[in-house]
Amino acid sequence: MPAQNSPRGMTAVVTLGFCVCAIAGEGPKPPAIAQVVPVEDYVGLVASFRQHLREMLIDEQTFLDSSHKVSRDAQTLAAVALVLGLDEKDHPLNGAAPALLQAARQLAEAKHYAAAQEAMTALDRALDEQRTAAQPIKPEKVASLGQLMKQVSFAQNRLRRGARRIDDDKESKVRDAALLAAIAQATIYDDDRLDTPARREQWYRFCGQMRDSAGDLSRALRATDKEGTERALRELGRSCDVCHAAFR
Repeated sequence: MPAQNSPRGMTAVVTLGFCVCAIAGEGPKPPAIAQVVPVEDYVGLVASFRQHLREMLIDEQTFLDSSHKVSRDAQTLAAVALVLGLDEKDHPLNGAAPALLQAARQLAEAKHYAAAQEAMTALDRALDEQRTAAQPIKPEKVASLGQLMKQVSFAQNRLRRGARRIDDDKESKVRDAALLAAIAQATIYDDDRLDTPARREQWYRFCGQMRDSAGDLSRALRATDKEGTERALRELGRSCDVCHAAFR
């Protein structure tokens, strides 16, 4: 497991370990974003989701045909905004994160085109104007675990296919690594079904291992380290397998 392979990973376990008695929904305090994945990768990830969502809302028929994708991508963006908003250090999306989270959740719940357009306008305004929401972000569940795990599967499949030629479209690959790290951190707070401190601690540990493996993947991709990329992908897969065995 990644937590046993490096000093950075050992630090992550210490950080998560103190939360054995945390109450449901709170989870451990997240590390600073830049400790896991470079902030600019999150900025690129948010911009990519924004553009893709806008394309699916180009007209009513496109929205209707893609509504399930809109909901899934908006929920994923909400998870990313949560992680950005919980980071106490200054970064380019500090001011936007709370309003971005609100707008992404609003878009995920939109059943009609007009509601989706309204939510998209709020999302654009949050990013363009750095509008701060009335309430600060709380560490809580913000998206369906099933929808987030679909995104994990898609990202991992893309990364595995591209592992042989990591120089090709590297920016997309590093965005996928950032996506995996953000989802792993966000799912820590989806712990309301875990009724014992031991089960919550196990959940936090598995999520932390996935997050840290995504960080390893990000660094390997940035260094064009093919062997390191493949190793990190294996660790990611292993972290998913052990978590599924314990909780699915």
